[in-house]
This record gives sequence, structure tokens and C-alpha cells, in this order.
Amino acid sequence: MILKKPWSWAKEYPYSFLLIFGVLVRIIIYVLYYGHVSIFNDSEGYLTMAEMIKNWDFSNYAGTRTPGYPLLIFLANLSLQITTILQSILGILTSLMLFYIFYKNSKNLHFSLLIGLIPSIFLHLLFYERAILTENLTLFCLVFCVWLLFKFDFFTQKVSLWKVLLIGLAAAITLMVRPMFLILPPLIAFYYLVLNFRSGIFHNLSRIFLFCIPAFIFYSFWVSFNENHTGYKAITSFSGINVAQTTVFFVEKADDKYADIREIHIRKRDSLIASGADEAMAIWHVYAELGKKEPLTVAEFSQLLKPMNDDLLENNKLAYLKQVVHSWLDFWGTGMMWNYDSFPIKEIKWALTGVWLFIMTPIIIILKILFLIICAFHFYTRIRNRKWSFTFEFFCVLLILGASLGQALVTFGSNARFSMPFFPLILLVVFQFYLNNKKYVPSRIGIKKRRNLPNR
Repeated sequence: MILKKPWSWAKEYPYSFLLIFGVLVRIIIYVLYYGHVSIFNDSEGYLTMAEMIKNWDFSNYAGTRTPGYPLLIFLANLSLQITTILQSILGILTSLMLFYIFYKNSKNLHFSLLIGLIPSIFLHLLFYERAILTENLTLFCLVFCVWLLFKFDFFTQKVSLWKVLLIGLAAAITLMVRPMFLILPPLIAFYYLVLNFRSGIFHNLSRIFLFCIPAFIFYSFWVSFNENHTGYKAITSFSGINVAQTTVFFVEKADDKYADIREIHIRKRDSLIASGADEAMAIWHVYAELGKKEPLTVAEFSQLLKPMNDDLLENNKLAYLKQVVHSWLDFWGTGMMWNYDSFPIKEIKWALTGVWLFIMTPIIIILKILFLIICAFHFYTRIRNRKWSFTFEFFCVLLILGASLGQALVTFGSNARFSMPFFPLILLVVFQFYLNNKKYVPSRIGIKKRRNLPNR
């Protein structure tokens, strides 16, 4: 009864409710966390890149970061507090966009409000806003891209050229923040082609071009930029190191011509395992040890690792496949990125930890398991019925599964972090499936009938 009146008001004024609730929650988090800004190992690279942008001096650029997140820090004038305030604003905007997306897709106000509350309820999302990490901005950019798809009726009708270009730019910005979203523009283009395949060759080719060209331009420019400044032709100089992390459990099989690096890697890995630390970080200990002998940039280290990586992957396909499965399973885990000891009141720290470990973590894991079951159901029904219906939910399924596989192929370590930006979309698929009466019916509720195209 206590919550009935506020909830009724929320359903009458959903955007105002989500805005006020989001602001209040973030003020509470700020006070409880004592205004602390969480800094991690990755944070330094973003801060350094932001300073380079401010000074427009890339003489010491190491090629480790794409410019998306450093640009946000630059806009905050390199202030950590202003950066986290901007991230909180982005979190609230994400909440509003999620409500819009789900309501337009389902016309269910109750569940739309629940979806909109996700960024303001789940602790791991809230504490990413207090951290100098890319996850919050990545989440915003991804949701903004999906919001544009709904705003422009992407799933129900043809889209004009300028709207296509805006969607392409949004996808490119998402790629600028997190390179793993290289899959986003091609997926959007593919989906549009399938939904509008009878619209003519020129129509479809022009749209595919505009969906993909912004991302292609950025990718080409940034690879060239990295090559000019580091000598390493890749979107990030971490590429070789990331691949080396996937070989950590079968690096013993490296050829003897790589014995120097191989033996150090084995020794560092075994040492980390013995101490209960993250074995995926062994390659960074290799980098540190080699750096003591001779100065070595990250790009140079990646180039040094590349021949050994290629040899290991080429000659140990089964071991690599096992590692990919391991990384893929890790993607569906969860974790909290916060500085645990920075809470001034230990009772609050214990209470939040309890809520996270014993309430939210099981809920998140259960929801992700349900999502995977629903994914299997989507594919099963399409194969069984021999009819591939390309709905918004299936778009989310393809995007999330594609990203989960992509990250598993190229890196190992902290894989659960890669799933964070997809968490609201995972819940969206689960909730929509529930609203479809727990059986697969491609949802077109609340979406206008496609004009000039037959129903599929």
C-alpha cells in the first residue's frame, strides 16, 4: 500500500519519475561513497589519452586506447569529479531511453518502468558511474544507438538517408568507445537489408553504405593513426597482448624459437595461479620483466608476441577452442568495479556488499541463464518453422551473442566486464519473452505495420 501511490504517479508521469528517482539514487550513492572516484589499472591509459587530446600532443602516444572515452574526460576538463557527474547524467539519460524503447516495443507501462529503472537499481551499473572506466559511456552509446533505431521506426518501415547516416554515426561513436562494437554497423546494415530486401538494389546499397561508412572511416583512420605513431597496424596496440592472454593455458606448446618469452610466461602464470591471482594477467608480468632488460612499448611488445601467438593458434586449435569456451562462459558472469575500502562507514560497506553478493548477483546470473535459454528458443523455433522472423528481440539476441563470441575469440581475463553494456538489453529480451506469454511469438506489439512491404 505504501508503494501503490508513488507507483501510480510513476505510471502517470514515467519520465519525471525515472528522472527524480535516478537523481536521488545517485545522490545517495555519492554520499555513501563519500564522493570517491574509483581508479583502476585501466584508468591511467584513459587519463593519459585525455591529457594528450587537451594538449594536442601525441608524441608519447602508445596506441593503447581508442579516443571515445578520453574525449569524455577531456570534455570534463580532466576533472575526475566532473567526469563522474557526466557519467551519472548519462546513466539517467540511459534510463529514459530504455523506458522509451521497451514501451514502444511492448506498450506495457509497468514493465517499461522496470526496464527504465535498471541503471538506477543495479549496483554494478551505478558504481561504474563512479569509476574512470569505459563501461558507463559504452552502455549509453549502445542504448542511444538502439533508441535511434526505434525513434526512426527502423524495424517497421524504410528509413530515409539522413536518418540512416545518424544511426551509422551513432554506431561509429560506440566503436570509438569500445572496439568490440565493430560488429554493430554490419549487423544493423544486415538487418535493414533483410527487412527491406524488396526495396530495390539502389535503395539497399545506399543504406548499407551509410550505415557502415562512418565506422569504416573511423576504423581506417585510427588504424593508420596507430601505425604512424607506434608502428603497429591495429585499432589498439593491446591486440597482441590480448591474444597472448588467450594462449595462457597452452603457451607451453610454443615453438622453441620463442623459448625466452614462453618460459617467462609459464613461470609468471604458475606463480599467479599458486597465489590465487588472475592468471590472465601473467602476460603483463612478462612485459614488466622484459622491460627491465630493455625499454619496450606496449606496441612493440604486441609485435613481439604476434609470431608466437600466430604459431600457437595455428598449431593448437583444440586448446584454443577450449579457451574460447572458457572466455565465453566468463562473459556471462558478473562483478563489481569499486574501491571497496573507500567507504568511510564500514557498516554501509558491509550492507552494500551483502546486497550485491546475496541478492543482486544471483538475480543477474539467473536472468542471464534465462536469456541464454530464450536465445536457444529463438533459434529453435525459427529452424523448426523454417521461417526466420527478424524482430527487435532477435536483433538483441544476435548482437549480444555475436559480441560474446567475438570477445571470447580475442581475449581472456575480466570477460564479465564486456557483458555489462548489454545487461539492459538482456533484461529487455527476458521481459519481452515473458510478456509474450512464455512462448516464442515474434513481438510486433505497438509497432506500426510496415508500409509497402509484405508481412513476414
